[in-house]
Amino acid sequence: MILAPSLTGTPMRLPEGTWAMLVVAVDVVNHTDPDREDDIALFAGAWVAEQPSAELCEGDLVVVLTAPEDESPDSDVVDVELLLAHHHRWRRVGFWASLDVRWPWTTASTVAAIIELHTDAAEADTFPSGTTSPSPSGLRDYAGNGDLVDLLAAGLLHPGDEFRWNRPALDICHTARIEPDGRLRLEDGRIYRTPSGATTALGGNHQNGWVTWQRTSDGVSLSDLRATLRTRLSLPTDVSRKK
Repeated sequence: MILAPSLTGTPMRLPEGTWAMLVVAVDVVNHTDPDREDDIALFAGAWVAEQPSAELCEGDLVVVLTAPEDESPDSDVVDVELLLAHHHRWRRVGFWASLDVRWPWTTASTVAAIIELHTDAAEADTFPSGTTSPSPSGLRDYAGNGDLVDLLAAGLLHPGDEFRWNRPALDICHTARIEPDGRLRLEDGRIYRTPSGATTALGGNHQNGWVTWQRTSDGVSLSDLRATLRTRLSLPTDVSRKK
């Protein structure tokens, strides 16, 4: 279910017999102008019937919609709660009271930040064999996190680089190109900030875009390029040169 931007009616309550909405993908274009509202490139979710064990859902983020206590069940406002499966528990990581039908826009930036931060934490130990992680004191305490714009700045990506996502089972091959601002442009002109946002928009729910997108010229995946960057960041910066 695509909540935004192609809105066909924002859900304001959980359907009967459901526990929450699983956030499948969210992609937000942040603007530096404080007076300009962030744009949502994609906000997609799927209904979950029963509450699963958090132990089996590490990293999953869900939205719970409930009627405010002082409102009737059929009112046009909603309380929005975010729950994250983390360390074997469903933990509340966000709450907004009495939002209107634009609640996906109101919550999107927070949802995107939570997913990005948790993904960085989960990937912190994922480095090529024989290397070690930077061991930062916080999720954002080391320079560069391997976003597309970081790969551009490091010279590992270049504007115009073409990437392919081969889906042999469907006999489909998607292509996309890197934009100068570090976003990914699909063949149909749609632009996404994250590789996984692009794969989800193409119908690949739960696909890890960092792994699936491979550079046409050499077959190197975005995940490989990110690992290369993080390996560079883990090296000491004051190594003396041998003459």
